[in-house]
Amino acid sequence: MVEATLVLLVFFALLLGVIDCGQVLFAHQSLVERVRTAVRWGVVHPWDSADPIVNLVLYNQADAPRGDTPAFLGMQRENVVVRHVAPPERPDDETLSVTIVNFRPQFFSPWFAGALVSSRAVSITAPMATRTASR
Repeated sequence: MVEATLVLLVFFALLLGVIDCGQVLFAHQSLVERVRTAVRWGVVHPWDSADPIVNLVLYNQADAPRGDTPAFLGMQRENVVVRHVAPPERPDDETLSVTIVNFRPQFFSPWFAGALVSSRAVSITAPMATRTASR
């Protein structure tokens, strides 16, 4: 009985560790895909403001949802940074950059929270689509 208890403690600790690592990997890959989708949408649409791109990352739609809709993985607007750079001397070198900063994933086991949280940002930058003048 004592041996089984000791073995089960180690087994369940390892099992919770594997579950938490899987959650972190899933959250990171989901965030990367959300940022890629938002950047793809942003480079082919005319630049108005950062709001549609932020909404794409948070809610998977360009318009802000009505009501109190929770954001993806509990993110806040402060977690999404959108930067549009259009140098006046080279208008064809427009770039769009979307970054997720200070994201804190949710953990199943509380003792792994401090060990696995990284402050590394998810960031993707892409050149804007070339605009042609209509005749």
